[in-house]
Amino acid sequence: MFVNFDKAGTNMMKIAICDDEKNIRTYLSSLIKKQNSEYSIKEYASAKDYLADGKLYDLLFLDIEMKDDADSLDGMSLARKIRESDLEKQPVIIFVTGYEKYVYDAFDVEAFHYMLKPIDEKKFAEVLERAVKTAGRHEVSKPASLVLHFANSTKNIPIDHIYYIESEGHKVRLQLKVNLLYGSDR
Repeated sequence: MFVNFDKAGTNMMKIAICDDEKNIRTYLSSLIKKQNSEYSIKEYASAKDYLADGKLYDLLFLDIEMKDDADSLDGMSLARKIRESDLEKQPVIIFVTGYEKYVYDAFDVEAFHYMLKPIDEKKFAEVLERAVKTAGRHEVSKPASLVLHFANSTKNIPIDHIYYIESEGHKVRLQLKVNLLYGSDR
């Protein structure tokens, strides 16, 4: 059994920027850094790079048409893939694109906002502030939990449901306030 603690309520908002143009990623990153808050920012040149990294984000700034290679996902396909996943916490998606023609498709993937390039800095600041508040609401509602991985399954147990934990040999016993849970590492 593999056990790790899932920390809820972390103060640093995690933001990803996924755009095939380096200058746009740098520009968006600089606009985010101009705000009066601390953010963790990671840049990706393609949807494939974003997926390969496997990290979870609170906010995702996403270009729609990316010209990485013919086999790569575009931004809309990445957004669909994210929404179809069984992630406990979905990122707030903000499309930043040069194309108006995809605006209605953005509703299908529950995009928070759709911004056209060139970016209006004042509008960007307003959208970012609202998106951070929206993402923060999701974060506050999630209590800290113990994540247990065993027997090809995963179980999240809220910390406040645990009375005590004891280990003996290769067995772990969790005494919950409601019932008992056993596991082993084999």
